[in-house]
Amino acid sequence: MTAVAPPSAVSVLVAHGAMMRGAADGSVGRADAPAQGTEGLYIADTRLLSRWILEINDSTFWDVGSVREPGRRETALSPAARRNQTHDLFVLRTQELDAGGLTDTLRIRNLGREPITARLVLRAGTDFADQFTVRTDGRIFDLSAAASSMDVHDEGSLAFDYSHTFRGRTFEAGVRLAASIPPTVRREPADGRFVGAALSWDLALAVGETQALTVSAVASGGQARPTVPAAVVRSGEGLTALARQSLKDLDSLLMPCPVKPELTIPAAGLPWFLTLFGRDSLLASMLTREECPQLLGDVLRALAATQGTADDPARVEQPGKIVHEVRVSELAQLGAVPYGRYYGTVDSTPLFLMAMGQVEDPALLRDLEKPARAAVEWILGDGGLKDTGFVRSTPDPAGLLHQGWKDSFDAVAGADGREPVGAIALAEVQGYTWRGLRECARLAAEQWDDQAWAGTLRGLADELKLRFRDAFWMENQNFPALAVDGEGQQVDALASNAGHLLWAGILDADDARAVASRLLRDDFFTGWGIRTLAEGQHFYHPMSYHNGSVWPHDTMLAAEGMAAYGLTDQARTVAEGIREAAAHFGNSLPELFGGFSRADFPVPVTYHHAGSPQAWAAAAGLAAVRLTSSSERAD
Repeated sequence: MTAVAPPSAVSVLVAHGAMMRGAADGSVGRADAPAQGTEGLYIADTRLLSRWILEINDSTFWDVGSVREPGRRETALSPAARRNQTHDLFVLRTQELDAGGLTDTLRIRNLGREPITARLVLRAGTDFADQFTVRTDGRIFDLSAAASSMDVHDEGSLAFDYSHTFRGRTFEAGVRLAASIPPTVRREPADGRFVGAALSWDLALAVGETQALTVSAVASGGQARPTVPAAVVRSGEGLTALARQSLKDLDSLLMPCPVKPELTIPAAGLPWFLTLFGRDSLLASMLTREECPQLLGDVLRALAATQGTADDPARVEQPGKIVHEVRVSELAQLGAVPYGRYYGTVDSTPLFLMAMGQVEDPALLRDLEKPARAAVEWILGDGGLKDTGFVRSTPDPAGLLHQGWKDSFDAVAGADGREPVGAIALAEVQGYTWRGLRECARLAAEQWDDQAWAGTLRGLADELKLRFRDAFWMENQNFPALAVDGEGQQVDALASNAGHLLWAGILDADDARAVASRLLRDDFFTGWGIRTLAEGQHFYHPMSYHNGSVWPHDTMLAAEGMAAYGLTDQARTVAEGIREAAAHFGNSLPELFGGFSRADFPVPVTYHHAGSPQAWAAAAGLAAVRLTSSSERAD
C-alpha cells in the first residue's frame, strides 16, 4: 500500500485575477528544485514565478507575525534562532498583487549595537506552466516545442520569456523583474522549461537604520496587462464577522473579465477557477444582489459578449448558448484543451435570463434584449425545450459528462445507482428555465415593447410548469426526482437540487412545503447545512464531492427559496446552520465541507481539496447573514 501524505499548508494571496501560492513567509518553491507542486505566481492561468526565495546572510527566517487583506500581505520575519539567542536583523515584508503582477517590498532593520552589512539573495525563476499541467488530473500535453529564455539588462532588470507554437498557433508569455536598487545577477542552471537567476544585494546598515528594497515581477510579452478594476465590494460599519469576511473574500476574487478587461467580474474561486464562469458568476452576483448590486451588470455584459454564435462540437458551442468558462492560458489558446471558450453547461443560459429579472437599469436592459432573444432561441432549439419538453444536456466525452452545477462524473444517478440513459433533463434546470422565461416575458412587456413575445413566453413557462410536475414529481416520496433521462425515466435520487426549485419558484405552495420539510430531515440536514445527496442513496458518501457533502451556496439557495415561499422558520434554521459552520472556518466559507452531522463530529469536517475563497460560497455567507438578520428583525 502506498502512503499518501496529507496536503501541506499553503498560503494564498489573491487579487484582480492574480494568485500567489506559497509559504507563509512569502516564498515560492525551493532553491534545489525548479518547481514545488502547485506553488507559484499565476496570472491568466499561467505560472509566471515558480521560484521566489529570499535569503539574508545565509539564514533561514521565521514568520513571526502577519497581517493580510485582499491582495496584500505584510509579514514580520526574524532569523531562526536557538532559545536565548539574539540576531540583529529584523525584516518587514510587504507583498502586493494586482492584475499585472507582484510587488515585494523588504524593510530591513539593524537592531544591534554595531553597523552590519546584510547580504540579500533573491532566487527567482519560472517554468511558465499552464495551470492544467500542475493540477495533477492525469492529463499529459505535448510541450516539446516550447522554449524559455532569460535576458539581463544593464540596469539589473531581468526578462523571462516563453514561446510555444503548436498546430499553427503561437502562445507567448513573459515576466519582467525590476528592483529599486540594482542587483548583481547570476544565472542559475536551466532545467527544461525552467529558467532562473539569483539576484543579490549588500546593504550596509548603521545602528538602528532601516533600508527598503522593492522588487517587482510584472507580466509582459504576449499577456496583455489588464486594467486593475476598482474594488466594488467594501465592508462597512456594523457588519457581522461573517459578512465582513465574505465581503473581503468577494473583493479578493474581483478581476478584469479575461476577454473584456474594462468589465469587472467575480472569478469563480481559488485555486483553479480564477476566471469567468457563467454559472458561478451569475449565482454569486444574484446571491449578493443587496450587498453588491454593481456586480450583476458587468457579469451580464461579459456573458453577452461571450455568448455562443456558431455550432462547434469541440467546445459544445451553439448559437445563443451562454459560456461555461473562459480561459486565456497557453493550452487554451493553442487549442490543446477546449476551455478557451467552453460551453459545456446546460444551466448558464436559463440563469442568464433569470438574472435579467434583477436588473433595473433601462440602458443595460436595452443592450441585453438581443442576447436575451438569442438565449431563448437556444432554450427552444438546441436546448431541447420545443422538441422534448425540457431543457436537456448530453455528455461531452472530451469535457464534462454532466453539465449542471453538479458536474462530477458520478453526480447524476438513481437512488439505486442506476445511470441515466440519453439526454438528461435536470430538475433545477427546468426551474431556472421556468423563471427565466417568466422574467423575460415581463421585460418583453415592460422594457422591450413586445407584448406578443411576452405572451408567448408566459405560455411556454406555464406549459413547462405543468409538464415538470407531471414528469418529475415522485408521489411515493412526495419529492421531485433529480432528473428525467432520455427515455422518460425518473432519476429518482433524493438530492439537494430540489432546493433550487424553491429558489426558482416553480413549485406550488403545497409541494414547496413538502420539499422544505424533507430537506430539513436528518438524512439531508446535518445541522451545518443540506447534504447534496440524502443518506441512504446508492452513491451517498459524506466526503464525496457532490454526493453527500455540503456546499454552502447550494444550501443557501434552498434557504432563500424557503423564505420566498414564506417558510421563514425553515429558512432561518438552514441559514443559522451555515452561519455556525462558517465560524469554524474563520468565517471564510469554503467551496464545500464534509456531510457529517453534528452528532458525528462536533465541528464541520474539512474537505481537503475544497477551494477557498469561492465566490458563491462567500455570497452564501452574505445570504445567511441577511436571512437570519431579517428573521431577527421580524421577531
